[in-house]
Amino acid sequence: MGQLARRRLLVVLATLTLALLLADLAGAGVADGVRRAGGVLLGPVQRVLAAAPRDELADLERENVRLRALAADQQERLEAAARLATLLGSGPAAGQRLVGARVVATTVAPLGGRSVTVDAGSRDGVRADSTVVAADGLVGRIVSVSPWTSDVQVVGSAGSVVAVRTGPAGTLGTAAAPAPGDAEPRPRGALTLSVIAPGAPVVGDTVRTLGSVDDVPYAAGIVVGTVTDVDPDLGQPTRTATVRPAVDVDALDVVGIVVPQARRAPRAATSGGAGSGAGSSTGPVAGGGGAR
Repeated sequence: MGQLARRRLLVVLATLTLALLLADLAGAGVADGVRRAGGVLLGPVQRVLAAAPRDELADLERENVRLRALAADQQERLEAAARLATLLGSGPAAGQRLVGARVVATTVAPLGGRSVTVDAGSRDGVRADSTVVAADGLVGRIVSVSPWTSDVQVVGSAGSVVAVRTGPAGTLGTAAAPAPGDAEPRPRGALTLSVIAPGAPVVGDTVRTLGSVDDVPYAAGIVVGTVTDVDPDLGQPTRTATVRPAVDVDALDVVGIVVPQARRAPRAATSGGAGSGAGSSTGPVAGGGGAR
């Protein structure tokens, strides 16, 4: 067989291989039909190429490897885009401006907890102390920023304390990693909720961020987790409970970084109605501060 004929056969074989890869991405039904057609066409081609020089076969093998890697990369990008779309349509994203990012590294702290690195940084508008969310709720906050990456302190890490509201009444409290001296054991990855008595959490209560001035470090209303167990009342000034985090930090992939939106104008002043005894208007009221 001449060199030109062999090259044409190589092109045909590479084209059919790419068609099979694309059919796999499209679905099993499409792939089956393409495979049957490919078997009919590829059989004679493969028999002819059996006598081809070894260097041409090596070239073909390298091309097959390249095409498979290209198809796998495209599939990964499609899946990441789908997860980002889910995040943008989720509750944590409501009313927020987000910078999408992917987790590219993770570090487990010696004292417990975890930090992760994401592939967005100052060049993307990310700032330190920005809130980080996933589709299910709060991930943590940005603690350091470089031009292309940022480090995130994940909720439940040592030293991370989040001001929260609990249950329908919005009882104020804090959520943090369990302290070494806690009287009650907590499951791995759980948080300790503390509220001021006489407020008391109830199993099933949703725990959300209280929020901070200008959403730094935590935007308001982000789900932190759910109360799964309430500690006995021992007459202490605080009541404590176990919270299961909303986000599985062991499976983090696509996250959103909240872009803080500072208030540029003062809130409108209000005055009391007739008979209320209020004779002067009230100024702007600062929002609740978020613990770190």
